[in-house]
Amino acid sequence: MPVVALKQRHRATRERPARTASLLPTTVVREVGQQRLLATRICDLDLRPEGTLAECVEEVIGELREKGITFVPAYYLGDDDFWTADRAVSVNVPWYLANTALWRLVNDHLFEYTREEVLMYLRHETGHAINYAFGLWRRKDWTQTFGDFRRPYRDVYSPNPWSHDYVRYLHRAGMYHYAQKHPDEDWAETFAVWLQGGPWRRRHRDWQVALAKLEYVDRVVAIERACRGSPGNVRLGLRVPYTEIKETVAEYFDIGDSLDQDLLEYRKDLIEIFPRRPPHARAIAARGLTSRTANAQSAARFIQQHQRVLADRIHRWIGDSDKRVISRFLRQLQAVCTAEHMVVPDARRAEKLIELTVVATWHVVDGIHRLS
Repeated sequence: MPVVALKQRHRATRERPARTASLLPTTVVREVGQQRLLATRICDLDLRPEGTLAECVEEVIGELREKGITFVPAYYLGDDDFWTADRAVSVNVPWYLANTALWRLVNDHLFEYTREEVLMYLRHETGHAINYAFGLWRRKDWTQTFGDFRRPYRDVYSPNPWSHDYVRYLHRAGMYHYAQKHPDEDWAETFAVWLQGGPWRRRHRDWQVALAKLEYVDRVVAIERACRGSPGNVRLGLRVPYTEIKETVAEYFDIGDSLDQDLLEYRKDLIEIFPRRPPHARAIAARGLTSRTANAQSAARFIQQHQRVLADRIHRWIGDSDKRVISRFLRQLQAVCTAEHMVVPDARRAEKLIELTVVATWHVVDGIHRLS
């Protein structure tokens, strides 16, 4: 507990000795709780969806039921990012969104999640789980509509930004033209737009191919009722539930009391790679509007999107590296990018990924050298 908080507590005790045993100042109680949370290993936390996250999960489940889908994917609190294992029905939800205190921490120390973004991610991943649960990807008409499910999945892809053959859903959350990444992602993005509802026919009336995909989802799910009842596949694909994460909350977010000289160096390198979103553009985005810089993705989201492939490749290239340390380092980079409002211009994504990989590899090698 900080000295300031201790002084407040001692002063309050002297002034009102008969009452303050159970009436610590709110700021002190909050500070004690914060320090306890930071010092706790993530696996020792008793987590369950609360507050905004619980509301978002219930809202998506409600949307499924309105569409006649009674099956609910196995949402669980796991490691970083939203994802669904290949051909499994469990949806990983980041552990740090479980409650208000953790949500505030991630927004302060990693990057900001909004309620609408969480709903978007949940709908998208639910689309994957529904596809796998009912084996829709095996259908001939699914392949004719979305493409070959067995096509190799590539982390780095080159989309056509002018194409109207795909819906744009997570695109609004910083996942650049994500439907173009793979037929499975095309399905999940299309399903998410359909599940959210609204006037999707009117919005896509001039996008003939994208509209045909939305109408396919509507026909298969709403008219043919192909997703009613119990599915044929209920395989879970839990990769890292939060109960297996041994780091403390402070270690995960790299929260410390002293000035970290490494972070200053990371900031310098990242500023050379990523431009910063101008203040007026940030104000426009905060009001839910668009600006001339709207075609630039958050650099923090960009790093998160490529975190797994970066960690795997750097670990493979550098024999003495620990993948957990690499992931923690990449989260540090995300935090710097968030604090500095850095972005990745859509037209320079491939170039920026190369530069990021070079910088990340150098810092990991430098860290190993200094420790040896």
